[in-house]
Amino acid sequence: MKYFFLISTVAIFIVTIFCPPLSFASSDKFPFYPSLIRTDTGKPVLPNSFEQPTICSGCHSEIFTQWKGSMHSSAFVDPVFQALWQLGIKETQGFATNLCGGCHGAVGVVSSDILMKDNVLHTNPITREGVQCDLCHTIKESMFLETPTYEPQNASVVVAPGSVKRGPYKDSVSPYHETAYSELHTTSKFCANCHQVFHPVNNFHIERTYDEWKYSVYAQNGIQCQDCHMMPIEKAIETARTLKRPQHAGQPCSMGPKRDQMFTHEFIGANFTVTSLLGHKNHADLAVQRLKSAASLDITAPSSVQAGSLVHISVKVTNVAAGHNLPTSLTEVRQMWLDVTIIDAQGNEIFRSGRLNALGDLDEEARIFNAAAVDKEGRHTYKPWEIVRFEYNKTIPPKGFAIERFAFIAPSSAQGPIKVKAILRYRSYPQSLANKLLGKDAPVLPIVDMADREATIQVQ
Repeated sequence: MKYFFLISTVAIFIVTIFCPPLSFASSDKFPFYPSLIRTDTGKPVLPNSFEQPTICSGCHSEIFTQWKGSMHSSAFVDPVFQALWQLGIKETQGFATNLCGGCHGAVGVVSSDILMKDNVLHTNPITREGVQCDLCHTIKESMFLETPTYEPQNASVVVAPGSVKRGPYKDSVSPYHETAYSELHTTSKFCANCHQVFHPVNNFHIERTYDEWKYSVYAQNGIQCQDCHMMPIEKAIETARTLKRPQHAGQPCSMGPKRDQMFTHEFIGANFTVTSLLGHKNHADLAVQRLKSAASLDITAPSSVQAGSLVHISVKVTNVAAGHNLPTSLTEVRQMWLDVTIIDAQGNEIFRSGRLNALGDLDEEARIFNAAAVDKEGRHTYKPWEIVRFEYNKTIPPKGFAIERFAFIAPSSAQGPIKVKAILRYRSYPQSLANKLLGKDAPVLPIVDMADREATIQVQ
């Protein structure tokens, strides 16, 4: 009897936590719930309703080359995502299949062709192409006003696969397909539908990159996501400096006209880790450049101190070039932290904060910029489907800053100046999480030093 009670209790827990109210889940507006994506007919389509990206490359070769190897092209095959997604599918009795698949494998979701069998995820080849050309360019509209939060979220788009391809030009003509101008494709609202993730049951904002932008000085100046993430990096840096929209001329189609404004398709953000793991060196290098341009450091320290005295210093971290918070996306696993080292003239370490141990784990007292997610029992969790709130959210808004203060005792035996060095470091997720998800195949995760600064203190 007690075992029956236990099983019943677990079943009730799963239904309570992961199953939505019947009226919303059964809505005709969201037939692929918990993803909010839908087709224009409201019914599943065949996978071959979507063109293969190689077809598009015939006329859009430069754009195809930019896209191939991007995080969009790798959205489905990303090994870290795959490990976490498959764990979620098992722990939520399949509920996470469409929840995550709606953005990372949308073709498989709208064709009802993603299946977990014998601990292996099965789907069609075109779904494995991730966020691909024909998926984005057959998006017809956003249904954000019909979502539970009245915001774009969880793939809240309508796709209309077929001969009409939609994009940012009003005069496009193609011998292969029909064309249509889409204002949605020119705005941040287009990107928001996947770069805004809410828990489908409790509506907690797990990822809120779009909102971070929407209330920023970038949005106030009309700068859209595309103006930074679909531009050469030097253009994005200039946009952040001037707060003016960039211009980038080019030829999107080999048979078409040159355009005063052409959007690149590398979609460069901060994810240099997965692009490195998958062998896409160019995209990884571009992500590193983007990270190194995003923030600046300043150190405030006394010019001189007495030997044996208590010394106070502060390090200011400024978000100079990201149109959203630093870090963003799944902030509960992101790691952006200060590594502060203070040494005397003889090279002896006086103070250290932000050290990694031999296992690659970060000092628990490190000054880190991220969020701490907890489940309904208040336990820390890295599993999106368990998150009910953030215990804290310490990220830096666009053009904002954070100041961290440190104190140490100047050694009484010190001779010569003391050197203070601060480095802002970034890692996509903790090494321990990679080990947990990838097991024995887990690589040593790379780290990018985003910015650094030094100061000298004379000891009297």
